[in-house]
Amino acid sequence: METSAATSGASVKVSRKAWIILALLTVAMAISYVDRFVLAMLIQPVKMELDLSDTEIGIVTGFAFSAFYALFGLVMARFADTRGVRKVFVGSLLVWSAMTALCGVAQNFFHMLVARFGVGAGEAGVAPAGHATLARVFPAERHSMALAVFSAGGPVGIMLALFVTGVVEAAVGWRWTFVLMGVPGVVLALVMLLAGGIFPARAESLPGDQPPENLLSAVKRLVRMPIFIGVNLLMSSVIFLGFGVGQWIPAYFERTFAVTRAELGVSLALTQGIGMLAGSVGGGLAADWLMRREKKWRNYFIVGTILIAIPLSISVYFAGNVTSASLLVGLAIFFMAMPVGAMWATVQDVAPEEHRATGSAITMMVGFVIGQGVGPFAIGLASDFLYNSYGILSLRYALIICVSSAAVLMLIPLFLLGAHTRRGGGEPQPSEL
Repeated sequence: METSAATSGASVKVSRKAWIILALLTVAMAISYVDRFVLAMLIQPVKMELDLSDTEIGIVTGFAFSAFYALFGLVMARFADTRGVRKVFVGSLLVWSAMTALCGVAQNFFHMLVARFGVGAGEAGVAPAGHATLARVFPAERHSMALAVFSAGGPVGIMLALFVTGVVEAAVGWRWTFVLMGVPGVVLALVMLLAGGIFPARAESLPGDQPPENLLSAVKRLVRMPIFIGVNLLMSSVIFLGFGVGQWIPAYFERTFAVTRAELGVSLALTQGIGMLAGSVGGGLAADWLMRREKKWRNYFIVGTILIAIPLSISVYFAGNVTSASLLVGLAIFFMAMPVGAMWATVQDVAPEEHRATGSAITMMVGFVIGQGVGPFAIGLASDFLYNSYGILSLRYALIICVSSAAVLMLIPLFLLGAHTRRGGGEPQPSEL
């Protein structure tokens, strides 16, 4: 069965198999974010029992995850491009689920560090392979929508983590919470193993049946594209403001407004989670609609939504009560999430067919090393540095400094993308491919 949508006078058909693949991958993305963000909700009890500093918390929530995510991402993406995606999806799910459960038996900083290394390594394969798979099974006119829905699995996972973690931790403690969070990924891995035949085997054959390029050649080919570099820099800033900072939001609310974790989970799920979900899906649909009318408008959409999100992101930390702060978090996340589908679609559109997963992996590597690696670590380091002067409020000032600095740096790639578009660079040119 096929569904169709009219675009610019032409019918764009999407197969039932493509929708099933999108559904499975979105569920995988949601589970990955549950397992990634459960630690953010459990920072306070983990910090107290394992006697960790904010700097150490920043390392296990940031570098410990993102370093191995980046390291394994390129390797798994190249494997997906040349050997197929099913083994990547199943293997990734099993590894990160097991390592999430192992976080629950950590006895010190080193144990938690190693477990988070494993979570990052396991999750490294799903996003790049997922982006490449969806770009192959969905028509170009539906790329922003498909990739936005896939990305929306992230906020769904965050919402689940926020809703469930506080309640489960209150019932069974933080250790068993980690163990239980590892179960859904194993179940989905079995489903994908049984339904693996629906996934495309690998990229289409190269012209003349040439052997695939090695990893270094593929990377060199991609980084020569100015628009690819610009989108990578923007994505790293968006990941920092949306996810790197997000690792500290629960602890910030607990310390600043003295709310319980159960209350906090509901509040942030209804603002941060819904804002990210609505922004991702709505932004993907809007970007596709704009692109069908004028291709360069997708780039302007990226620039415009981020410019709105920047002041909202900074204003969160000047709010005087938990209600206004929660609403500002929701609004900031909504506008920050809107261009995500369009940016992933741009990466897939400029990457050659045989380098789709590799292009996505490079973007993930840059984004997560800078956004979710440097970000939480820098915030934790600044909080410890400011503690003697500001006490429990040191985290607030650390967040103000780091978010404001990221916002200023973000203006550079925004300007470059806008200038590239004005020069007629809204659509990838053959010379760029």
